[in-house]
Formats: sequence, structure tokens, C-alpha cells
Amino acid sequence: MSYIKRFSRLLLLVSLLYMGSCTMEWEESGGDNTPTEQPNTPNEGDNYAENENEEENNNEDNTPSDGDNSEDENNGNNETTPPSGDENENGDESNDDGDDDEGGYSGEPAPDADLSITAWNGEWATDVGNDTVGTDKDFFYELNTFNNTVVVTYNGSTASVASNNSSIKSYVTGAYVALDMTSVSGVEVIVKGKSADGGLKIYSENKYKLTLNGVDLTSKRGPAINSQSGKRIYLHLSNGTTNRLTDCATYGDDHYTMAGSANEDRKGALFAEGHIIVSGYGALVVAGKYKHAIVTDGYYYQRPGATVAVTEAVKNGIHVKGDSGDGIGVKIAGGLINATISGTAGKGIKCDMVIEVTGGKLNITTSGNATYDSDEKDTSSAACLKSDTNINIKGGKLVLKSSGSGGKGISADADIIFDGGNIDIATTGGQYKYSSQLTSSPKGIRADGNITINGGNLNISVTGKSEGSEGLESKNTITFNGGNVIINSYDDGINASSAMVVNGGRVYAHATNNDGIDSNGTITINGGVFIGIGSGEPEGGIDVDNSRSLLINGGVVLGIGGGMMGTPSTSSKQYSVVYGGASVSSGQRIALLDASSNMLFSFESPITMNATFCFSTPDIKSGTTYTVASGGTVNNYSECWQGWYYDGTWSGGSTLTTFTPSSVVTSIGSSSGGGGGGGWPGGGGNRPW
Repeated sequence: MSYIKRFSRLLLLVSLLYMGSCTMEWEESGGDNTPTEQPNTPNEGDNYAENENEEENNNEDNTPSDGDNSEDENNGNNETTPPSGDENENGDESNDDGDDDEGGYSGEPAPDADLSITAWNGEWATDVGNDTVGTDKDFFYELNTFNNTVVVTYNGSTASVASNNSSIKSYVTGAYVALDMTSVSGVEVIVKGKSADGGLKIYSENKYKLTLNGVDLTSKRGPAINSQSGKRIYLHLSNGTTNRLTDCATYGDDHYTMAGSANEDRKGALFAEGHIIVSGYGALVVAGKYKHAIVTDGYYYQRPGATVAVTEAVKNGIHVKGDSGDGIGVKIAGGLINATISGTAGKGIKCDMVIEVTGGKLNITTSGNATYDSDEKDTSSAACLKSDTNINIKGGKLVLKSSGSGGKGISADADIIFDGGNIDIATTGGQYKYSSQLTSSPKGIRADGNITINGGNLNISVTGKSEGSEGLESKNTITFNGGNVIINSYDDGINASSAMVVNGGRVYAHATNNDGIDSNGTITINGGVFIGIGSGEPEGGIDVDNSRSLLINGGVVLGIGGGMMGTPSTSSKQYSVVYGGASVSSGQRIALLDASSNMLFSFESPITMNATFCFSTPDIKSGTTYTVASGGTVNNYSECWQGWYYDGTWSGGSTLTTFTPSSVVTSIGSSSGGGGGGGWPGGGGNRPW
């Protein structure tokens, strides 16, 4: 923005303020005072209506009528579709929220912001350019009108309130402020300043915009901000500002409670009875010392550009009930969420309903141990993401770490679906044991229902040396349709209770103390690249509990382990080979060559053991002679992934054996695999690669 344009805007702002000062007297409230009545004299440029009826009518022109304020409303369009060719905001907001009308964050702080707040020195959201205004009024404050304004300013042990509507009542005790906006719609509350002993409570029967314009609030009574309204809050973080909210370890009585509002719920530093929609290019830093940091009994929606940091929480960082009417729980469209949770069985984001991530970045760390939940009569463990229903990851970057006993990266009581995104998960804790029957083991990803991977890049590490330390676990079926999955774990890399289906994508699972890939039911492979590395005998690279239930119809399949639990089914449509008695050394390569010495694939072993090697590719045909070689080099390959080389040239090394398939499943080497015996073709005992 040019200096001339900035100066022009400054002159315009000054002139508007001067005009407003001639016609509008701002009410200043101190103590338990009620704002005084002011004359409703309109003036050109004023942002308030002539009377309350006109205020309601003007608001209805810009919001859905007939029940717009009901939180069960859903206009059927929840997509964040950008407007055609224009990413600008529509100018409905006041200058105090600091949005640049040219679109995007200019890097300049909001006008009139309190810049004395200690700046957030962590990571900030970098996806401001993705924040476009869609068509759904439920998600975008820009599509609504907020003509009535309240400014709450904190100054140490005191607070002041200014409003342009006398129907908005304020009650102030020291630095504790309560606003009664029940009779007024279209309100924007702007909050700024600092107090180490203050808070804000809001009563409203309508949705409203809450703009944080550089505020640092620590409450010694309860939540720092408490919205006792079942309607949605457009929580806007002014450009470039840092906003800090902290509650206290023990809650006391509020300074003001509206008549008829006994037994109010409050369980977090930022508490809302209604939905929370986060926008703006500032930072919100929250510490939950009582229970949770951020709580909503509605749903939670975050737009690109917003930075939310939870520095501590006794229980959960973001705790969401969700809205069954709208079918929304947590929806992260963008921005950054950074959460560090140390509480016992604490969660980074916990939702009773669906968690959906379509963009942005999540950095979530939990360190609390699992515990026994006497109410549920079961164990409860920490998790970075936890849903009581489904989790859908469609995009974004997720970095999830859990170090406590029984910790989980992603956990759902129903299904988990990955359509995209880059997901890095690491757990380092061991198993929590309450009794011989009640335990909680660490998992990278676990679902009581199905897990479906259609896309995305997943990198999972589960290093805690305990039973059940698994990378990917489903109590039902796991389906791979696309994406890239890399798992390194102590116990099973992948475990499915019912079935596993591989239609595409690339999967690599390496377990240091159990099976690389394990299904308690069946495994059907129709395509993709499927690699399993297990530990010593009897653990296998690919393990199927039901004999002959490994069906290979396509794709590239490689399995190395101490044993082969479940031979490929003769009903398979693609030829496979089970090579027993191989002495495998870490870093050595094995290659499959056709009759013309063309390399069909090569694989570099990550382990040293006496192994059984199972492999299958679409290139293996009946009646053709193939050579298994080792110790050579690979050049000119077209693809390399996790030690697997495709379509390259093989040179040097030595021949281990040759074979000519005559049936769908060919067994070579020792008959038992793993421990020798039976001999290799052309020689006895185990042969090194």
C-alpha cells in the first residue's frame, strides 16, 4: 500500500470520527452502571439505525430471515467457495478490526490495537492467501451486518465500556465486565487492553462478532471470556495482534449473573455455549488452568490465516460438543493450531462429533499418561486428535506427537478417512496397565471402525517398547486406495481385526518386534505397492491369521520376516513367490530378473535375519524363467521408494537361484522358512543375499 493511500485513509478516518463526535455520545461505564440513554439522531456515515425496529429490519436484509438466529439452521452450503475473482472483505466491519480492504494481511497491526501485549513468539499461520469469503453466512462474518458496536478496554484493575446502542447493558466490577445484549442483534464487541484480574461475560440471543484487538486477560474467578449465548460467535483476531486468555485453577463466583441464568456452564479459559468461528490474521494464545483451554458446546470452525496456540490445558486443548442439526463438530479449513497438552489423558482436540481437516497446519503435542476412568469403567489415554465419531483428513499439514503411556496420534470411536494432507505422527510412550484386563497401548492411528486411505502422505513412528505399540490399527477393515503410508513400529505396523483391502497407493510397514502387516481376518491386494517387514521368527512381513486368506490379484507385494503366516491363496489372480530360508543382511539388495536379465524390481533390506521373503508383481508369468540375484547395484531406475526400486538396470552381484512358475503360488528355498532346513535350489542350508 502506498504512503499516499495510507495518508488519504487516515484523513478519511479522522473526518469520520469528527463527524461522529458531533452526533454520537459514547457511554462510559464504570462500576455496576448501566449505559445512559442517548438520542438517536442519524447522521451520514453513522453505523447505527434510527431505532431498534429499524436495526432489526436492516439486519434482516443481510441475514437469512425466519429463524436465522437458530443454531439448528443450515442453508445447505457449508463449502468455503471463494467469490468470483475477488478476495476482498466487503467492508461491513468497523475499522477497529483492522482488516485491509485490499485483501490479504499487509503485515501491519490493526488500528488502535493494544501493542503492549507480549507477542506470540511461536509459529504463525502462513496461509493468509487462502482465506477467501465464501457464500455461507454461517461461516463468514463478512456476509452479515454488525451495526451496533461495543468497545471493552482493560487497563490493569479497571475496565471501561463504550457503546453506540443504549439497549446494550454493561455491568462492571473492577476489571470484570458483563454485557447484556439480549435485546439487540447485529453487535460487534471489540476487546483490547490488559488485566491480570479481569474477565468478560456476554449474554446474547443473537449471533455476534467478537473482535480481539490486542487483549491480555487473566481471570481469577473463572473463564477469561465466557459467552453464555447459544448463538454463534464470529471470533475475529485483528491483523497482527497477539491476544492472550488465561483462566484460574479454581473457579469462584462470577461478579454478575443475569436473572434466570443460574447453574451456568463454564469449563475453559474461552468458553462458549454456541458455535465458535475463528477468523482474522492475528494470534490467540490460551492457557487452560482449570480444565480445558477452548470450549464450545456448539461447533468449532477455523478459517485460513488465524493462529490459535494452546500453551497449556489440564484436560483438552480444544473441547467441542458439536451440532447434530448442522452435522458439524470441528472443521479446520486453514490457519494454524499449536497445542501443548501435559494433562493426564489430555487431548489436543476432542470432539463428540466429526473432526474434519481440509487445510492449515496442526502442531499438537501431548505428554500425559493414560489413566483409569471410573465413570466409564475403562482406560482413557491422551490423544492429539480424538473424536467420539468420525475423523476426516482432506488436506493440511499435521504434526502430532504423544509421549505419555498409551498415547495416540489420531483416535476415533467410529471411522477415519484420509483423502489428502501430510500427516506426521510419533508416539514414544509404553503401555498403561490398570489391570490384566484393562490396558491402553500407544497407537499412531486407531479406529474402532474402518480406516480408509484414499490419498495423502502418512509417516508414523511408534517406538515405545511395549505390547500393542502399533502404527495403524482398525477394529474392523482397513482399505488402501491411494496415498503414501510409511510406518515404523515396535509391535504390528498395521493391524486389522476383520480385513485389509489394498486397491492402490503405496504402503510400507516395518515392525521391530512383531508382524509388519497383520490381519486377523483376510488380506486382498488388487493394486498399489504393499511392503511389510517383520521381526524374527515366527513374526512375518505379512501375516494373515486365516490360512490361505491372502489373496493377491495385482500390485507389487514384498514381505520379509522370520516366518510366513498365511501363504498366498491359490485363488489369487497374480503369481507370487514364497522364498524361504534367506539369510538377509541390512543394506543388501535383492533383485528379480527376467530371462533377458531385465530388472523387474530390486529391494534393499532394512534388517538382518534368517528370513522368509514373499514377493509378487504383475510381471511374473507362468512358464518363464526368472533369476533371484543379490549384492549388485541399481542404476537408471524410474522409481525408488522405501528401498524398492522399479524399472532400472541391475549390474554385478551374484545369482541366488532361478525358478520357473507353473502355478499361481511358487515356493522356493527351504520349505519352512526362517530357520533353514530343506536347502536352497543348487545348494543346502541358508544362502546370503
